[in-house]
Amino acid sequence: MSAEYEPMQVSLGTLPEFPDQVASYDLKVGGQVPSTAKEVLVYLFVTTSGAGEFQRGYYDIYTSKGDKHFSQFMNVAVGQGATAVNSANLWLPIGDGKLAVKLVHPDDAKKSIAGKTGEDWSGVFVIGYR
Repeated sequence: MSAEYEPMQVSLGTLPEFPDQVASYDLKVGGQVPSTAKEVLVYLFVTTSGAGEFQRGYYDIYTSKGDKHFSQFMNVAVGQGATAVNSANLWLPIGDGKLAVKLVHPDDAKKSIAGKTGEDWSGVFVIGYR
């Protein structure tokens, strides 16, 4: 059984929209996550679209402690005339205090996968800690 957690909601930004792009986010989020916290609950969502044939990729979402990487993954897909939506709630150890997200996708590195319907096509949030 998991320990109880403290809920919160802090936006960290958006996800990478180009293949092989990596984004880094501070898990201390302005001192709102206490130094005694061992794990954070991260919520991510993405709306994707693209041109050409259907292709599937994924986001590698991870924290690190020294040389150790603690990865979890979230599926993404793009294709001609298609829009896809995906989200995940992930517990990750705080590690060195940074969350990194890399888009791994077979599409051209110059093509965005973002299904831009305004500014909210993707988001990364810390929604709790324990």
